[in-house]
Amino acid sequence: MITIGFSGKSGTGKSYKALSVAVENGAKLIVDDGLLICDGKVLAGKSAKKERLRYASTLRAIFDDAEHAREVADAIKDSGENTILILGTSEKMVNLIADRVGVAPVNKHIHIEDVASAEEIDVARTMRTRYGKHVIPVPTTEIKRTFSGYLLDPLTSIKKLADGIFDKTTPDQRTIVRPKYGYMGDFEISERVLYQIARYEASLVDGVASVDKVVYYDNGIISEFRVDVSMNFGYDFQKACTQIQQRIIRGVDECAAIYVDCVNVNVIKVIY
Repeated sequence: MITIGFSGKSGTGKSYKALSVAVENGAKLIVDDGLLICDGKVLAGKSAKKERLRYASTLRAIFDDAEHAREVADAIKDSGENTILILGTSEKMVNLIADRVGVAPVNKHIHIEDVASAEEIDVARTMRTRYGKHVIPVPTTEIKRTFSGYLLDPLTSIKKLADGIFDKTTPDQRTIVRPKYGYMGDFEISERVLYQIARYEASLVDGVASVDKVVYYDNGIISEFRVDVSMNFGYDFQKACTQIQQRIIRGVDECAAIYVDCVNVNVIKVIY
């Protein structure tokens, strides 16, 4: 495994530059912010920006949790790739991450000043300090699965894709997120809105006579719906319940950017 380190102080634009640096160095795998990314998809890991406290975010980013480190290490082995780019705030941090995910030692090290101008670094610092925004080098549609309930802004940059590395038909995209510990202001979605989304999606399934009750539960670790429905006689109830689950998960994700872990559907009445 060829390991390339990419370091720079927090907020200097490392994550934004990560894709172009990876392409230039033939690396499909990127370790950034607790995530393992390959070809714009999250393969494994948990983002440090999902933590509510800055200290916890730092521990997540350096893979302090053994299970987290093992998950990413296994995914690196399973990927079959032989080059990886690891981001960190310093060479010491990069070396520590490389050791914990099992790809040490670092063969080459690049600093943000090597690939970004002073003006670009200043802009990145302003975005971080003034607006609390952080860039992740994956498309919005992919990161939504990991960042449950976040405000996301897609950012499309100049196409800079090397031959044989990435699909040239797809724009080089980044996703901007606001971490929980650094978010400026509150962002809330009323549970009543979630009820209405779930009720509407369930009502569209063939055979559903009425949606009698919707309950939403979120303890910060898992989010789930319980939906009670009345069904018309003569329909395949199991198929209908599966469709209700799928529609609610997709509908809540698209409308509220909230990932739903579980939807329990109960048929409480059959209408003859």
